[in-house]
Amino acid sequence: MSGPVAIARPLPRFLTVSRPRELGILLTLSVLFPFLMHLLPVPETSRLGARLLPMFYAPLLAALWGRRETGWLVALLAPWLNWALTGHPAPLGAIVIMIQLLVFVLVVPLLLNATFVRWLVAIPAYFAGMALSLLAALLIPALIGGRPPLTWAVQSVIFSLPGVAALVVITCLVLRYYPPAGKGGGPVAA
Repeated sequence: MSGPVAIARPLPRFLTVSRPRELGILLTLSVLFPFLMHLLPVPETSRLGARLLPMFYAPLLAALWGRRETGWLVALLAPWLNWALTGHPAPLGAIVIMIQLLVFVLVVPLLLNATFVRWLVAIPAYFAGMALSLLAALLIPALIGGRPPLTWAVQSVIFSLPGVAALVVITCLVLRYYPPAGKGGGPVAA
């Protein structure tokens, strides 16, 4: 007779245990990524958060994995949680970032299902968010400190190009190593 037979159990699926746990993980990441950017030694004039877009990383994960409700909640709460814990972004900036994140988590899944070049979905999603935040800035110039809205938008896009590239890299890595499972079930268990 041989020893006890091992029973194969399915591996737990990442971020699908419960919505509160999923939200907690993604909100923690949405605070942790920007915080880590501020720890990097860079010249005072360099704003790494605006350049590398770390607040977009966690909502991107939720959007790529089809976790729609969690993505919306992270997009709504992350700028305010960052402001409450670190003082950044300022409240008016948090409104602008919240608008960008909400549009971003709306557009990523739409494009993910409608395009053949899935790894580029973050680019038009980011630009859609910038377009709506530009519209908000045109209506309420105080959101961007009274600067000319079109100049602000163009400078913001140019300044954030490294962050857009980072979003593409994250998208490629997620789609390659942790692809969405079916209809929003999170990554496929390995």
